Amino acid sequence: MDGQQRQRALAAIKRHYLFAPLDEPELERLVAGVRLHELEAEQVLFHQEEEAKRFFLLADGQIKLFRRAADGNEKVVEIVHPGQTIAEAVLFMQRNRYPVNAQAVRPARVYAIDGQAYMALLQQNMAACMRILGDLSMRLHARLNDVVNLTQQNATFRVVRYLCELLPHDAENGALILLNTPKQVIASRLSVTPETLSRIMANLAKAGVIEVHGREIRVRDIAGLRSFE
Repeated sequence: MDGQQRQRALAAIKRHYLFAPLDEPELERLVAGVRLHELEAEQVLFHQEEEAKRFFLLADGQIKLFRRAADGNEKVVEIVHPGQTIAEAVLFMQRNRYPVNAQAVRPARVYAIDGQAYMALLQQNMAACMRILGDLSMRLHARLNDVVNLTQQNATFRVVRYLCELLPHDAENGALILLNTPKQVIASRLSVTPETLSRIMANLAKAGVIEVHGREIRVRDIAGLRSFE
């Protein structure tokens, strides 16, 4: 990376909780080994079972994490948005293999961070290590809640929860949601078929809580939408 790209990488890394406890010299050492990957839509970042030497911070674009079943069908386990990291938990596992595939949904820029360099910094800074492990634990509990929602709640609940998560915290009636993720990817993430996703959207529109215009969804009644949860 050139000097300008390195400064952008440093700024992006500083904003993420995984790096917040590190001081400026530590961050500079880490960024020195960062690589920038520019991916086209559908380009693979890494494959399942590939050796995990690096973890990643998404600068812009969108990445899907998925596993492929024996019948060839893929199950999307997460849709990664800018500012989120990928495969950071693998650093703390004895088996350093990526448990999923990662592929760009649309053009993306990704910072690849050397896992060994990051772990070396944590070993030298125990306070930072404990703080980061605490943050990872809280996020693990959130993921467990996601698993419960996917396995125990009905399809309408899951779709409504997904739409509500896309709303800003201060959203008001009339807020606009842009679905920039392909329908089949969203459906796989929510464990429904694309046809079921379309049917639920149509039912919500019929109930008067949303309006659907292609990829744009206008939430007419936020409280009414949340009531479906």
